[in-house]
Amino acid sequence: MSLHYLAFVELGKALAHKKELLWDIPLDSLGAARDRVGWNLTALVGDSPPPTHYLRNLGTEVEALKTVNAERIAQGLPPRSNGPLSAAWQNLIKAAVAEQLLFRRNTTGHVVQNIMRPLRC
Repeated sequence: MSLHYLAFVELGKALAHKKELLWDIPLDSLGAARDRVGWNLTALVGDSPPPTHYLRNLGTEVEALKTVNAERIAQGLPPRSNGPLSAAWQNLIKAAVAEQLLFRRNTTGHVVQNIMRPLRC
């Protein structure tokens, strides 16, 4: 693994630890948090709902998977199934969310749409 990647993940873990977030989120077979909550991003930054944003899906983005699978089928390759992302991708997403919310102070809406979703593709 790249030293830069490892340092970024460690930064994310440190930020999450300060907020007492559970880093290892137990997931179901599709990559969704088993407790159906994961990280409540709205509460994490002290916002008041609505809306309430969560980091609770660490599986593939369904719409992106459809596009990828259409291309794979066109190339004669088997389609990929929906499921949890690799541990490395999960760590990258959690680190990016922690860094964007707790260090850069971006909004939860920005993080959900412009950070989390694209990284799950």
